[in-house]
Amino acid sequence: MIGINLTLLRTGKALPFLTCVLVFGLALYTGCSREEKILETDPAKRLLAQSVKALGGMKKATSWTTRVEEGRLTSIWPGWGTLQAKCTHYVEKPGKLLLDQDYSAYDHPFYFTHTYNQGEAWTVVNLGIRQSPSTTQNLEQRLRTADGPAYYLSQCDTFFLVAEVPDDSLLTGSGLDRIGCVDRGDTVYFDLDKVTHLPARKIESGPRGLSQTIMRDYRETGGLQVPFHLTVYQNGVKASEFNWEKITFNNRIDPALFEENRPAKEED
Repeated sequence: MIGINLTLLRTGKALPFLTCVLVFGLALYTGCSREEKILETDPAKRLLAQSVKALGGMKKATSWTTRVEEGRLTSIWPGWGTLQAKCTHYVEKPGKLLLDQDYSAYDHPFYFTHTYNQGEAWTVVNLGIRQSPSTTQNLEQRLRTADGPAYYLSQCDTFFLVAEVPDDSLLTGSGLDRIGCVDRGDTVYFDLDKVTHLPARKIESGPRGLSQTIMRDYRETGGLQVPFHLTVYQNGVKASEFNWEKITFNNRIDPALFEENRPAKEED
């Protein structure tokens, strides 16, 4: 119950006060009802909302500022075989990303770093620095979608449910719900576990064809459920595998890290 000051009643100001309270309450109720109706009439969006909730909720999934993933990368390259790399990925919202992959720690004497810093991107292969529009575009997309399913739930307008998920050599379809999200004209699919609602697979098209990311070994960190084991397949062939040993959120990252090896600007 809302207490009303007796002075308001005596002076006749209670009615305007109550009117404001009722209008405000109605606005909240209308907003909640509108969202509930959307979820009721859009089963795909409802499933994605359940997945975001299972991951830790929209607020925690989107309010983090930095994320650091540390572990081992296994790469399968035709002609090179299976290679191991010490791997660390840094993300700082809204505009910084660094992917550090050091193969010299295990098999081969070379390393890669891919950096995106406020609109400019560059790749370092050993001591060589490269830039390309495709690298910039790929890193921008990776940074833009860093919130995972929460990004698609909040930013996409079109969702749809795939009626039946077929079994394949990677996952059993009968235990999954598949939803599609249309993001800026591109369709991304998520396979959600029917019991836990956690994402088990992400399917998307890219420059190298169809990519499937299998997500396993979810652990709680920073208030979120995060997959520590990711396996990536390109056009049906295993391409890479990430085994994260440590994932942390909201720790300060030295700004100098995102400036290393920045290409010098050409003089006019």
